Amino acid sequence: MSGRRRRGYAGILDEAQLQFRDNAELERYYEEKYRGGGYEAGCVRFGINISELYHVERHHAAFRAMAPQPGQVLLDAGCGTGRLAAQLAASGAEVQAVDIAGNAFDPAHAAIAHLHFQKMNLEQLDFPDGTFDQIVCVEALEHVLDPQRVLAEFRRTLKSAGRLVLSYPTVNRTAMQRLHRVLRIGRPIGISEHLNEWSFAELREHVTAAGFRLRTAEGIVFDLGLLNGLKAVSRSFALGLTKFSLKIRRFPRNSLFVSAVFAKVG
Repeated sequence: MSGRRRRGYAGILDEAQLQFRDNAELERYYEEKYRGGGYEAGCVRFGINISELYHVERHHAAFRAMAPQPGQVLLDAGCGTGRLAAQLAASGAEVQAVDIAGNAFDPAHAAIAHLHFQKMNLEQLDFPDGTFDQIVCVEALEHVLDPQRVLAEFRRTLKSAGRLVLSYPTVNRTAMQRLHRVLRIGRPIGISEHLNEWSFAELREHVTAAGFRLRTAEGIVFDLGLLNGLKAVSRSFALGLTKFSLKIRRFPRNSLFVSAVFAKVG
């Protein structure tokens, strides 16, 4: 593994992209990251954890899109601490939660009924064909070495009428960011852990090529461009602009995160 990290495992913004030789190296990186506290720090302005607000909204969007029902069999792929998986299990669905980091899952969730955690590589899901009614993958596809192989595994393990719910960051690939580059305003933010970065159109293209059809999509954090700089002015600006960007859901092509629902084809 190579790449400079200004603040250790917590520092992922404006850093050189990490390089991993194989999934064993990727696994070691994330297990060390979770030993160091995972993603708890985030981006904090005036005591407001903006990253956490984004994270909560991504989970809300995924949960709404899934509308889980009792008796359904679900997979939370790249579950992290298991917060979303716990919410899904509370609906009465049977939930399998997997992550490449065996120490990512919060032990407090271990006793939740219908929730089962396993350490697992998304490129090699240890489940039979046609196991799941729905698969959800929130902010994990961009962290894998071979996203096409992961998408193929999602398709294989979904039932014939199964659905795939993806939350994916399109940061630096929005229309607003393209305009900034043309006008030479600012510079893109590098995220060292993103091993692939797709625009919304590219995400749709890749997932469609893997054997899915897009059903619905919405933006999660509208890209406010240079207005985001006002978050550094005061607490009220930081909170107000964040909440405003979270309310504009109709423009996935100009949002920093996209929530998309795909149906398995064939």
